[in-house]
Amino acid sequence: MKSFILVLLSALAIGYYLTAKANSGTSTNSTDVEKYSDIFFKLETSPVSMREIIVGAKHFAITLCEDGGYQQALGGSVSACKLNFDRTKDMCSRYPVTEKEQFYTDKAIVSLLAEQFINCVSS
Repeated sequence: MKSFILVLLSALAIGYYLTAKANSGTSTNSTDVEKYSDIFFKLETSPVSMREIIVGAKHFAITLCEDGGYQQALGGSVSACKLNFDRTKDMCSRYPVTEKEQFYTDKAIVSLLAEQFINCVSS
């Protein structure tokens, strides 16, 4: 009986520890936008800033640039895409920030802003 109670308490303690650790990890990561999908993950719980949209869109644009097959299908190359991205990213980052409000909650608007940035650095 003693060993059963000890095993039960151990299982509860381990479960509590793992749950607390999982919750602490997701709460800090859910507010950080590092890639394109993070924009929409954060949008589920809070508004996103234009800066966060640009960070996620930059990651997406770089991913497209690094895809050799995609670049070849477009008639370009990875190096030319990266060169164009480096040349245009600063200009494209300033345009939406000065023209638009700072925080967004609508997925359609966020998608449109990200698409505009990606098109700007891709052209």
